[in-house]
Amino acid sequence: MSRYKKNMGDFGENAAEEMLRSKGYRILERQYRTKFGELDIIAVTPDESAVVFAEVKTRRNIEHGLAAESVSRTKVARMVKSAQQYLFENPIEADFRFDVIEVYTDLAELEINHIENAFPDVGEFIDF
Repeated sequence: MSRYKKNMGDFGENAAEEMLRSKGYRILERQYRTKFGELDIIAVTPDESAVVFAEVKTRRNIEHGLAAESVSRTKVARMVKSAQQYLFENPIEADFRFDVIEVYTDLAELEINHIENAFPDVGEFIDF
């Protein structure tokens, strides 16, 4: 990965974390790595009812489509497996969901779009 992409990704994750904190989320982990892949942000909802596994996608603009559209089926499967690993290592009594946070930087003002429960049908990827 180029230094530019890494810096852009880090910028987006920082902006996404700040946005989640401002909404009352509690951040548990950033860049949580497993053998299946990485979870950008793991947080708890303000009411403590759900653990959120968030994928952050940072783009300059929407010239090549929306950032969330770049989350492939393979990426979702890796996110689910990584989330299972996290929950195995950190048993938490709460529901869970998968969000996507789009960060657009090349506008007059930074734009962040939080898509809650972006993948509601992840059951096919879950191993029990």
